[in-house]
Amino acid sequence: MNITTIVTQMTILLLIMIVGFVGAKKNIFNDEVNVYASNILLKIGIPGLIISSVKNGSPFTGHELFNALVIFSIFVIFTGIVSKVIVEVLRIQENKALWQFMILFTNAGFMGLPAIQAILGDQAMLYGALFLLPLNCLMYGYGESLFRKGGFSFKKFMNGPMIASIIALALCIFNIKLPYILAQTCTYIGNVTTPLSMMVIGAGLVNMDIKELLDVKVWAFTIFKMILLPLFYMFSLSLFHMDPLIENTLILIMCMPVASNSSVYAFMYGEDVTLASKAIFLTSVSCVVTIPIVFILHTL
Repeated sequence: MNITTIVTQMTILLLIMIVGFVGAKKNIFNDEVNVYASNILLKIGIPGLIISSVKNGSPFTGHELFNALVIFSIFVIFTGIVSKVIVEVLRIQENKALWQFMILFTNAGFMGLPAIQAILGDQAMLYGALFLLPLNCLMYGYGESLFRKGGFSFKKFMNGPMIASIIALALCIFNIKLPYILAQTCTYIGNVTTPLSMMVIGAGLVNMDIKELLDVKVWAFTIFKMILLPLFYMFSLSLFHMDPLIENTLILIMCMPVASNSSVYAFMYGEDVTLASKAIFLTSVSCVVTIPIVFILHTL
């Protein structure tokens, strides 16, 4: 993989985040705008991006598609086991559910898919969309149950990216090529995703008090989450000699910041919201540096 490409693309994403940050400082972005923009991304932009990745028919054979889904499902289960082992080995008791959730889940949809498309291209982005299928099963099944101790929300499970991933999967299975008008519509809609998502993330960082970031635990967690854990997954994946594009896609997803749902669940279920916000902030800012570091080490 070309490290220069990764550094270049992450720098571009950082600059777009800075535009969002400055926009929030100038009150162009505010909490209300961020909510609307997030809804546009989750319900329109990201689904359009996913479907546009298969607008010319399936790039995979049925066998390749099946293998990818099996690999992704096994990997998702593996990450769940790893997160559970980590919190038990470290004997974490306070905010245990939150720590496990933050270790386990990354911002795979909101930031991951745009970053994958920018760095690895459309085919890898389709892999990322397929990865959302088992990942969403884990997040809205097991992940949410960590906080509320059981239960399942089908409404939250069947969100925009999930529905779009199922549609994309169906288009791949039946090798359906979208009509030009529909294909271009999805492409134009999907094209708003990367710049808008990065600006929303940048705007969301403006309310963080810098003094609150002087937390050794969160800094240690950021190094572990953004460098050491991806390197562990990178080593684990290398043992199986899989398709390099699938491997790089999975590694890149694991390099993403803490899932934004962390703060939502922390608020809903009485966990430490400030801790979640600090972790989201630091991992979102640091990923511009940590992703190139991980992939540089990956090429050694």
